[in-house]
Amino acid sequence: MKKNSNFEQALWLGLGQFCTFAISFISAAILSRYLDKTEYGTYKQILYIYVTLQSLFTLGLPNVFSYFIPRLEPGEQKTFIDTMTRIFLVIGAVFSLILFTCSDLIAQILKNPELSVGLKLFSPFPLFTLPTLGVEGIYTAIRKTRAIAIYQLTTRVLMVLCIVLPVIILGNNYEIAVIGWGAASFITFIIAMYLKKQPYMNVNKEYVENLYKQIFEYATPLLGAFIFGFIISSADQFFISSYYGVNAFADYSNGCINIPIAVMVTSSVKSVLLPLISKAEHKGNLAPALESYKNAVCKSSILVFPLLTFCFFFSEEIMTFIYGLQYATSSLYMKSYIIRDFISVLPYFAVLMALNMSKTYMYMHIWGAVLVWGVDWLAVSMGMPPFTIVIVHSLFSLFSLLYAFYFIHKKTGISLLPRTLLKQLYIILIYCSVIGFITYYASRFFVLKQTPILFVLAISFILYYSQLFIVNKIDKRYNFFEPILILLKKK
Repeated sequence: MKKNSNFEQALWLGLGQFCTFAISFISAAILSRYLDKTEYGTYKQILYIYVTLQSLFTLGLPNVFSYFIPRLEPGEQKTFIDTMTRIFLVIGAVFSLILFTCSDLIAQILKNPELSVGLKLFSPFPLFTLPTLGVEGIYTAIRKTRAIAIYQLTTRVLMVLCIVLPVIILGNNYEIAVIGWGAASFITFIIAMYLKKQPYMNVNKEYVENLYKQIFEYATPLLGAFIFGFIISSADQFFISSYYGVNAFADYSNGCINIPIAVMVTSSVKSVLLPLISKAEHKGNLAPALESYKNAVCKSSILVFPLLTFCFFFSEEIMTFIYGLQYATSSLYMKSYIIRDFISVLPYFAVLMALNMSKTYMYMHIWGAVLVWGVDWLAVSMGMPPFTIVIVHSLFSLFSLLYAFYFIHKKTGISLLPRTLLKQLYIILIYCSVIGFITYYASRFFVLKQTPILFVLAISFILYYSQLFIVNKIDKRYNFFEPILILLKKK
């Protein structure tokens, strides 16, 4: 049987992530209508606290699956997975205990007394949710990402049913939603434990020397990178809210969005490439993996670049459609975030992690935190506009990419942006930019002042992709519809 291509594996991952995003959006839309603002706000605060603390407590450990599994034999993989499950159970127990004992303190800090009750009610659930981490890493490493898409769709639908239906039937109470969340988490825990064991049912465990030491040596720098990455991200919010006022912060908060489909595709490509390159590096044969890297980058750019370019040109219309005419200026911030989405197409993170360069990744973020906060302070002192603050962060993303490429080339001799790949990306970007420019200015002529924004976006989108279709017929090297057809052709 022919193996699925790496990009097809990434598309299945992206499909799973899209299901997660869509169902989460639907769940939030329903709950916001059945719970009053206080109840809904408390529920969202609980989830925010959980997600934030989870990233801290897991110590970067979810990433270790994609690094270690390709380097181990099946018996060693089984030992590794059981070890990781025990680690997550211990961390989950500590997490639950801290949530329970610190609930009053957290409620005081966030000035919401009701949080104390909600966090105590929520506190047992991390014991079930943390051990489920790693399912995606395991099945990505063994190249069964279709199973991940099914798992994510199933568990997210279950989550919606357990949270939303009780609220609709029993009443508008956030505590009911929290209990439903916990019930869904317990069922998901059972499913995840089965999925973790299923590939190794007939495999005997094998001893792995210094396993705990290897795991934490790899994961600890990722925790440092997360902490300083959080500091970098908080600079935008701090300086804009503190120095430019509420109105500027409202513009910023609405505009600081990544294009969901772009994020799903690029993050999925990273997830697929990490175990592939890790295994290749372990075996001392990186050439095929690097060829897969180039193909994946090229195909993801064919899918993502057109969408990002369209959103860049029509960012003002998109912001106006979503938030109203008063937030048209949010398009400046959206453009800055789209620049970061373009940069994310080149997955240097996956290569650094696969080559066990996590300390370098951490140091990049330590220096980045110092530079971003320093430059932001200078920008504020010089009276520069608030948009400058977000541009600084985007420039940091670009410099991180360039430094990572330079560092990897210096240490290993590997070029992650050879001329052939750079030429392909350049041509794709030129095609998309020229067509985006034509479409944008054409829309100024065929659209009247009173035309609904949604109609403008829809007609412009059709016109834009129609031109890409024509380009595809002329230059068959760049099939902008191929990534979608890959999944549609699957039975």
